[in-house]
Amino acid sequence: MYLDDKITYEEYSHLRELVGWHKVSKRQFDIGQSKGLFMVVLREETQDNRCIGLARASGDGGYYLMLTDVIVHPDFQGRGYGRKLLEAFMQYVDDNTMQGETTMLLLASVKGKEGFYEKFGFNKRPYDRFGYGMSQWITKD
Repeated sequence: MYLDDKITYEEYSHLRELVGWHKVSKRQFDIGQSKGLFMVVLREETQDNRCIGLARASGDGGYYLMLTDVIVHPDFQGRGYGRKLLEAFMQYVDDNTMQGETTMLLLASVKGKEGFYEKFGFNKRPYDRFGYGMSQWITKD
């Protein structure tokens, strides 16, 4: 296995489909890729270098960083590959947060996966003075 920073729309769509996530259009993918701040892709060292996982983050480039995707191919889950992806993300955060600065990390966990993120220092909300994490899906048919 090795880490890369490139992924095709087809690879991304396939991983999302395998884990039951909704489809993202090619246009949305292209925009997200052009504006993303962090991308790490886990690949098999095979003839076709198959993509088996990814982590992706977006943000304002300063204070806020949102972990938007962590996906591991179902056939490879439970082998520490998600941890490897999160370690790469946390290293990116460490490398890009200067002495005396604070970076706010955000994510919306898939239900039941919160414990995985807690191992990396994330807290469930509400937490102390923080309210519930919230989301909304907008679909245009």
